[in-house]
Amino acid sequence: MKKYWDMFKKFFVLVIAVVVFAVPANNSLIKRAAGFFSKKTQHIQSDIDPKWQAFTDKYEAWVNKAMADEKVPGAAVAIVKDSVVVLLKGFGVKKMRTTDSVDVHTVFRLASLSKGFAPVLTAQLIKDTLLSWDDKIINHVSYFALRNKDYTDNMTIRHVLSHTTGLPRHTYSNLLNAGLFYDDIFPKLKLVRPTHKLGTYYAYQNVLYSLIGDVAYATTGKSYARLLGERIFTPAGMVDASATYDGILSSPNVAQPHNILRGGGYQLIDISDNYYEVIPAAGVNASISDMSCWLQVLMGNRPDVISPEELQQIFTPQIQVNLKEMRDWPGLQKAWYALGWRILDFEDRMLVYHGGFVNGYRTEIAFDPRDKVGIVVLSNGVSNFIGDSVMKFFEMYKAMETKS
Repeated sequence: MKKYWDMFKKFFVLVIAVVVFAVPANNSLIKRAAGFFSKKTQHIQSDIDPKWQAFTDKYEAWVNKAMADEKVPGAAVAIVKDSVVVLLKGFGVKKMRTTDSVDVHTVFRLASLSKGFAPVLTAQLIKDTLLSWDDKIINHVSYFALRNKDYTDNMTIRHVLSHTTGLPRHTYSNLLNAGLFYDDIFPKLKLVRPTHKLGTYYAYQNVLYSLIGDVAYATTGKSYARLLGERIFTPAGMVDASATYDGILSSPNVAQPHNILRGGGYQLIDISDNYYEVIPAAGVNASISDMSCWLQVLMGNRPDVISPEELQQIFTPQIQVNLKEMRDWPGLQKAWYALGWRILDFEDRMLVYHGGFVNGYRTEIAFDPRDKVGIVVLSNGVSNFIGDSVMKFFEMYKAMETKS
């Protein structure tokens, strides 16, 4: 019997070798195979605690009802508790008026959830002694220039990643909406009058946030998208992820975006190239399977990607945020922005959170580092459902924990 088993193993290895060398290296089949055979990327869903099984069944029922009530085209949900993926599922369809269902490898645009990758990549470069959080932008990007020389000379990576640059909120996001290239917008920064001192005021950015991409390229000689692939996507097992417009267009399994109509219902729209000009701010694409892997990284379960100590630096609040910015979170006590992440004091629970919206895609991610529980929700249509999804999850989680 052992003889036949050894023959089978040799034959199996030969087949894999033929596939690997016969198919181009960037083929999604290779990526999927690599994810399947890597123990680090397999999802551990067997032997789930019955309490958690009941909880996820209840949350899944809420998702189904909430989506049906608003006729939301499609969505996908991942829930991780400790190191266990307790729910990983697609809902609805990739494209309205079809039966093409969303599955766990269907790709969505992450919108501003993309911002969370920048500090992790930066922490990796810091570990390699290539950067520090308080490095000045001008020391790495010699062509960087603002209207005020003091701002040019003293703006740091920390200011950029915490949205404390002193420039007006959403500086030149209107030009991104108009389809201008980042390289054409960048020189216009020197025309902008600062509204606050460096490091003293929170004002959300997309163009300025993407300066971290310039810094990363100047430091490594590699594009930001390539660095994400090499340093985060591949090691974390994010086999469907990409960070370019071409990346989402070339994916064979994509959730198409939809706009909500004023009178109700949805309208199918095209995938736009807007905001792929600012990849650090809003240019990452991923499936819910990828995002379950990303949650594992963020919750400290993948020290080979980033250590818990480095994560603690990233999640340390940098600036308090006015609660008017978070009006969709009733019951919120306080809010801060850390490095690429929001920190929320929600019903006596400290959450690491971010939301995103672009081109008809709406996304949410949140986790409790203390309890090591987190959720990601991706959707191809804006809705009340997705706006409520994280709060509803933690309300249900609190109720479950109270009963225990």
